[in-house]
Amino acid sequence: MVKRLITAIIQMRDADFATSALIQAGFPVSRMSSSGGFLGRWNVTLLIGTDEGQENQVHDILTQICRRRIEYVATPIDGSPFHLPLSTPVTVGGATLFSVIVERYEEM
Repeated sequence: MVKRLITAIIQMRDADFATSALIQAGFPVSRMSSSGGFLGRWNVTLLIGTDEGQENQVHDILTQICRRRIEYVATPIDGSPFHLPLSTPVTVGGATLFSVIVERYEEM
């Protein structure tokens, strides 16, 4: 029975592995494309149903798969007549999780 709903926002590059791992572990998962956040990168929002006390298992699965990475973003150099881009390291990835109590759950 689903007692909690975990909403996980992850990078698209991690979505297939994360979804497969969660389904193999027996969690119902719905996947939605999303975008936004820093750099406007494409993300995936996963809706994951859990029973009481299973939040840590979902957390552990996503921690193993959704790693933070360093990417380099081109930024212009102020005052440069050549407009050469400067590569700036930016940390992206990981997962953002929200957990809420489910008051009612139905399958139709």
